[in-house]
Amino acid sequence: MTRPWKIVVLAVAIAGLVAGGWFIYSRVAGGTGGGEGGSGESTPTSSAPVSIPQEVLDNKFGFLSGGPEDASFIGNVGAAWVRPHPGAFVWERIQTGEDASFDFSLPDKWVQRYQEKEIATLATIWPFASWDQVRRPGQDKCMVSENDEFSPTGAGAKKGAKDLKEGEDEEMYARGYLPLFRCNPYDWEAYAAWVTASVERYDGDGSNDMPGLEIPIKYWEVMNEPDLDGNETLDFYKEDATAYAELLIKTAAAIRQADSEAKVVIAGAAGGDDHFLDFYRDVFQSAEAIAAFDIGNVHCISNDDYQSFNVDPYKKMLAEFGIDKPVWVTEAQAILSTDPDINATIALNATKEALALGAGRIFFTQYGFEPWEGWHGAPGGTPSVEKELEGDDPEAAYRVITCQ
Repeated sequence: MTRPWKIVVLAVAIAGLVAGGWFIYSRVAGGTGGGEGGSGESTPTSSAPVSIPQEVLDNKFGFLSGGPEDASFIGNVGAAWVRPHPGAFVWERIQTGEDASFDFSLPDKWVQRYQEKEIATLATIWPFASWDQVRRPGQDKCMVSENDEFSPTGAGAKKGAKDLKEGEDEEMYARGYLPLFRCNPYDWEAYAAWVTASVERYDGDGSNDMPGLEIPIKYWEVMNEPDLDGNETLDFYKEDATAYAELLIKTAAAIRQADSEAKVVIAGAAGGDDHFLDFYRDVFQSAEAIAAFDIGNVHCISNDDYQSFNVDPYKKMLAEFGIDKPVWVTEAQAILSTDPDINATIALNATKEALALGAGRIFFTQYGFEPWEGWHGAPGGTPSVEKELEGDDPEAAYRVITCQ
């Protein structure tokens, strides 16, 4: 499987829609609201501590989500976890300026809507704020193209809220974005204050928590796919493995300062071949970086060892460093045919294999099994499998998959 094909698949995956089996990266929440606190402090509140229900902790399945409107589907198919992407925990979206207070109104809405469906959140932390990044020397090297899928202008600006149902909150479903500048923070102290305040608000300890919090956030992912080679349409991170190791270490320290029980999830590898995994081999040259995370993380966008959702090569890479930690697949997808029945069956088989290899949790990227517009086939041809599921009925198919 050639590397250019994988990059195209990843870029196309980001661009699609939920409906009819399209991808889910549009209609992501945005907006503003009343600020909470200032200078890293939130208005003091107290309530009874809460925890993630045991039945949710026992559930091994979740989905990527472009917004809380996906909650009903997730619950209907037997999953209990969500990974909002890019989600609301973008530094710039919660703190709009150096002297601005933290505005948690957007993540509050997302968490509230998911918990209504008994769904727990894996939150991705994005360490980007334009007002911080522009203070860096050589800031230009940190800037992505305006055609990037998640840019606030260009392609990203086209992801506007649309097709809203009557009564839906436009603010909730307004487009999601990442700032154009995507390097490590310039002001590490200000960044750490934001991370700590965010974790404290959703940790469920009963102190300074989100009003009405019922299902806390106890799992925090440090960024996304820093190993992915940047191109004009998809570029999450503009620095190298050494810089990511620093980001991981400092973010983990800020998370644990607020919540000693929180689990830190390393950013997901974009695939299972050495081109992607070598990035993490470089990260793991730092013993401090290895100690900074609790859960390994790999993605499978119909690429590499899709038969195991890339768990097999990822675990072998961890073993090279003597790392024995849980592994999650936070993006799982296997679209290798025009036949949705074949794709659903491949997903079922890959789920079984990933779990057999010890995957602790799997988050699917699609809400259906149809190939996306512009899909040109799988390199090497469609795998030969005996159909076991009807992919034309995604809810029924996923209910079988989540019973594994």
